[in-house]
Amino acid sequence: MLTKYISCFLVLLLLPAVFHSLNAQDVVFTASAKNNVREGEQFRLVYTVNGQGSGFSAPKFDGFRVLSGPNSSTNQSYSIVNGRVTQSYEVSYTYYLQATKPGEYKIPSAGIIVNGKKIQSNTLTINVIKSSQKATGGSASQSGNQQGINNDDVFIKAIIDKKNPFQGEQVIITYKIYTRLPISQISVEKLSSFPGFWYKDLLENNDRMQQHNEVINGEQYVVADMRKIALFPQRSGKIEIEPMQLNCLAQVKTQATQQRDPFFDSFFNDPFFSRNMRNVQLKLSSNSVKINVKPLPLNNKPADFNGAVGSYKLKTEVDRTSLKANEAINLQVTISGSGNIELIDELAFDFPPDFEVYDPKISNRINKRSSGISGTRTFEYLIIPRNAGDFRIKPSRFIYFDPKKRDYVRLTTPEFNFHVEKSDKSATTITYSGISQKDIQFIGSDIRHIKSYPFALTGINVFFFRSTLFYLLLLIPLTVFISTLVIWRYMARRKSNVRLMKNKKATRVARKSLKKANKYLKNNQSGEFYIEISRALWGYLSDKFNIPLSALSMESVSSHLKKTNVPEGTIMAFQEVLNNCEYARFAPGDSSLKMNEIYLQALSIISKIENELK
Repeated sequence: MLTKYISCFLVLLLLPAVFHSLNAQDVVFTASAKNNVREGEQFRLVYTVNGQGSGFSAPKFDGFRVLSGPNSSTNQSYSIVNGRVTQSYEVSYTYYLQATKPGEYKIPSAGIIVNGKKIQSNTLTINVIKSSQKATGGSASQSGNQQGINNDDVFIKAIIDKKNPFQGEQVIITYKIYTRLPISQISVEKLSSFPGFWYKDLLENNDRMQQHNEVINGEQYVVADMRKIALFPQRSGKIEIEPMQLNCLAQVKTQATQQRDPFFDSFFNDPFFSRNMRNVQLKLSSNSVKINVKPLPLNNKPADFNGAVGSYKLKTEVDRTSLKANEAINLQVTISGSGNIELIDELAFDFPPDFEVYDPKISNRINKRSSGISGTRTFEYLIIPRNAGDFRIKPSRFIYFDPKKRDYVRLTTPEFNFHVEKSDKSATTITYSGISQKDIQFIGSDIRHIKSYPFALTGINVFFFRSTLFYLLLLIPLTVFISTLVIWRYMARRKSNVRLMKNKKATRVARKSLKKANKYLKNNQSGEFYIEISRALWGYLSDKFNIPLSALSMESVSSHLKKTNVPEGTIMAFQEVLNNCEYARFAPGDSSLKMNEIYLQALSIISKIENELK
């Protein structure tokens, strides 16, 4: 603690030297972009100046479509070498461009005013190649390599638990992200397709991105499950699963930060000096996965096998075996276990011809766990014997293939015997609705008895029709109908204005998420805390401006807030809270202090934006 105070004191003493060295350095204004791009490709053009400038003027981008820009960002760092403190200050203006047609194009220089003097950047020559040809420039991941990020720093890996399953056997594929750097703004660009598979997601939204630590080749990584899917191959042969692709921002130290004197490390870990970090856009791609699906063995394959693969148990029961004709019997068949349980067909029973049998009611209880799909599938048969006598339902077989045993397993239902007595009522006096015996209802008697004495007598020429009460009762429903119609149309107009309703509820919904986040904060549940904070911030903007969550990004947030005259400082503060939230999930350190700081920042910025919009 004493060392940190001494460090702070020394830096404050040397701050004048810092600013003197900043003013003394030469101002450089440069433009950088890829030299070769493909037709239709999107790429970045960055203008960088190492000083505080104003009046930035961009050139014309002939031959290119401007998708976004200029997006400004600031990087600031300090370094101490041999007791000398220097500061570097850098402002970047980023454009996202798209090449429209082949050819060689020259981008003129841009201008900016620094210290009252206008300076020009260098010009760029970009060669646009036809889409059928391959550009020599690298991908976004290669750009990350050029900026000090190795392929081992951040990567995605697709892992399967079985490479040679049987047809119909459950295979679990997991997409994991490994990182040694703080990352944020993770967005999926391309999901893997699963041709030849029936599949089901195993992770809910709240279960994704739960982090844990792993050591690989002596290096510690933060690891999170992106997706976990249960696959059920529907055909045999070799099947290849394409890679999943995503984009993210990685936060890395600037060169000046990496050269810092170790004596001041504890001081510069203070959040005030987080500007020593810079963001690098990465495009990540997982490995492709090849699976060799084996056909089910033909040897000893039963003729009545219906494709069930896994490990199952069979349970059957009836509610009664002794009854009268035209009464109902419930036969329930329950298949439980793990595997492709939702694809199991009903059993084939041989019912007596005197039984009227309805189609079974099918219900599923599916459990999705990290180990795979399991649960129960229940078939409920409603059976009605129409005649008296002794009857039996012969046993039926359920056959499935067990991959562990590599053989077919036969499960048999018991034989059911029924004693049916003659009914007291005719079958025509009974109707059956639903599946359960509780739903069976008897039709009432159709005989209506003649009403007997005493009679209710009224006076001569005294009628209810056209009386005052008659007209009053006639007007009441009309009045109620008109009032209801007016109120209903008013409420429908309000509810149809989805934007208005979401706008009014935006703050309340955000505070509800923040309240839930506060509970996770008190319980030190970091994963759930950051999920609720992100949900509060993104959900607030989505409801406030009626923007779908899928269309939200840093650029769209900045654009909408600027349109509503929100100050630039407030916009940058909001973006900083979002980035801090995502960085903190992966960054090491005291999680409780970071969680408390981010919670206060989120609460403050939502209140601030709400006040600005009033």
